[in-house]
Amino acid sequence: MSIILKDPKSVEDDVIRLLAGFSQMHLPSLMDELNRWHPPVDVFETKDRLIILAEIAGISVDKISIKQIENTIIIQGQRKEILPPTSPMFHHMEINYGPFERTIRLPAKFVGGKVSAKYRNGFLRVEIIKIQANPKTIEIE
Repeated sequence: MSIILKDPKSVEDDVIRLLAGFSQMHLPSLMDELNRWHPPVDVFETKDRLIILAEIAGISVDKISIKQIENTIIIQGQRKEILPPTSPMFHHMEINYGPFERTIRLPAKFVGGKVSAKYRNGFLRVEIIKIQANPKTIEIE
């Protein structure tokens, strides 16, 4: 017996397709999710900031948007297909095209922090500066 391990993104896509197959109702949100791809993302913390690194090569900056809504950062965009105009016969296909989205929940100490972003060499780097906690002295009445 052999076990084939898949990458987490592939498993996530398979689960979404499986759920869609069980559903006789074509819910718009589920269909939207099926049509999006999810680029790999690393999220890590340094001494004073949270860094989100997304691998999104082949996308022009004007096709990428970053929003902060309460305690989440939402990265969205679209990669256009660069296939030949005629219908090719694929032997192997792994590159995702079309719309993408990633939602990253922020730890409380970063909510409201200054956000900056850079896109270089196919990587989007979003940095959020940690909020400095100012201890308050509370008087007792």
